[in-house]
Amino acid sequence: MTAVLIETATEAEWLAARRKGVTASEIACVMGIAPAEWDSPYSLYHRKLGNLPPKEDSDAMERGRILEPYIADRFQASHPDLYVTGDGRGLWRHGERPWQLATPDRLVHDRYPVSYDPLAVLEAKTDAGGDDDWGDEGTDQIPVHYRCQVLWQMDVLGVARAYVPMLPMRSWKLRVYELELDDQARADLRLMRSEARDFLACIERRIEPDVDWRPQTTAALKHLNPGIEQRDVTVRRQLAVSYRAAVRRAAEAGQRKELMTNRMLAAIGTGRRAIEADTGELVATRSVYPNRRIDTKTLRAGYPGAAAACTVTKNVTKLLPAKTEKDTAS
Repeated sequence: MTAVLIETATEAEWLAARRKGVTASEIACVMGIAPAEWDSPYSLYHRKLGNLPPKEDSDAMERGRILEPYIADRFQASHPDLYVTGDGRGLWRHGERPWQLATPDRLVHDRYPVSYDPLAVLEAKTDAGGDDDWGDEGTDQIPVHYRCQVLWQMDVLGVARAYVPMLPMRSWKLRVYELELDDQARADLRLMRSEARDFLACIERRIEPDVDWRPQTTAALKHLNPGIEQRDVTVRRQLAVSYRAAVRRAAEAGQRKELMTNRMLAAIGTGRRAIEADTGELVATRSVYPNRRIDTKTLRAGYPGAAAACTVTKNVTKLLPAKTEKDTAS
């Protein structure tokens, strides 16, 4: 195995080492195919430069980390001919491309390991919402962003196989997927390596990625510009026109959605589900439930000490569109 294990004694050293390259969990972001809750190219760029703090775990990430040992043990129990090692903390770099990094959940060997190369990498996953992006067990049909991650790990570790055990939260029945380093995977990796090199070159030259719609880009912009100065800033006309048009279309779309929601509620009446007449497909489900919340006005009046103790203050960044003459006239 040509991969090199990067020795890090502390969490700070581990994070610093990760900032020097592109890891398997970041390559889908670089490729622009990561889920919305993951880093965006813009936020990842600034995180690599140290301008943003390490990304906090989402609920899904925390769940996956907690269940990772359990899933690995379940895989080991169902594959007695293989031997699983590691703890998911080892940071590896490619032997010839030190910027190509990976932290596989586990390594898989074909017999009890003494001092030989692994047979495959293992990446444990969970799925809570729905498994539409997952194919039949035993195939290589996994969500595309996970495929990027796993192929990157295989490339770094120099192995030709990967196992992806996935635990659906609904059935709790483990399903195992297998990936091979075939011609399509090699072609995908060539593209991924090229995109990663370009991304790192932009970091070196301090060329920011384009600002996009993703939530992590919004969070990054708020963190990078926390204060406010009492000054006017001149913006390009094209940006101003595009912004006004987007605000107008969003308002129109919101009104259209509320209109059709009200029409659907009128059609359902006291019923529960709306079924399309021609196809029999489910269109919408109506639910009625009590919305319980704390009355903050009563809390402050009756229990001012408790209200003060539970009050949390944080900075909020908002962009308020200016009223136009058309808005004022209407």
